[in-house]
Amino acid sequence: MKTINPVPSPHAEAAKGLLDKIRALRDEIPRFTPELDGQPTHLGSKARVTDRLLESTSVAVERSKRLETAAGTDAPTLRDSYAYMIAYAPVVKEFLAMARAMAHTIRVERARAGESALDIYAIARRLVKYEDGAELLPYVEDMRKSFKNKQPRKTNSASGSASAVTSESAPAPSKK
Repeated sequence: MKTINPVPSPHAEAAKGLLDKIRALRDEIPRFTPELDGQPTHLGSKARVTDRLLESTSVAVERSKRLETAAGTDAPTLRDSYAYMIAYAPVVKEFLAMARAMAHTIRVERARAGESALDIYAIARRLVKYEDGAELLPYVEDMRKSFKNKQPRKTNSASGSASAVTSESAPAPSKK
C-alpha cells in the first residue's frame, strides 16, 4: 500500500497558535463548565424556565427567610446566575457564528484546491496523449483511480420501488 508523506503545512503553526488561544479562552470565562454525559437532558427543563418565574422566585425568597432557608439559595445568588446568563448569551452566538464562518472558509479553500486539482487532471489527460507527456501517465492513472474510489451516492428510493414501471408490466395503449 502506498503511503503519502505530507509536506509540512505553512499554516500548521498559525492554526496551532489559534487553537491555543481558543483553549486559553476557557480559563478566562468565569464559571466555565464542560458538558458531561446526560447533562443537557438533565438541565433542559430547568434551563427553560421563564424570566418571569426567575424574577418572581427571587422576590419571594427575598421576602421570606423561611423560603430562602428551605430553598438553600438567596435572591442575590439567583439574580447573579440570571445576570450571568444575560451577559454571556451573546458570547455563545458569537462563537457559533465564528464556527460557521470558519467551516465555510475551510469549504471555500477546499473548493479552491479541488478546482485546481480538476484543472490539473484535465490538462494532464490532454498532455499524456502526446509523446513528450508520457512521463505523466502514472500520475494520470493515479488521479483516475481516485475518481473510481468515490462512494456511490445514496438515494431514498428502493431498487424495486413501485414507481419504476417496466415496459413489460405497463398496460398496452388501447386502439380505438
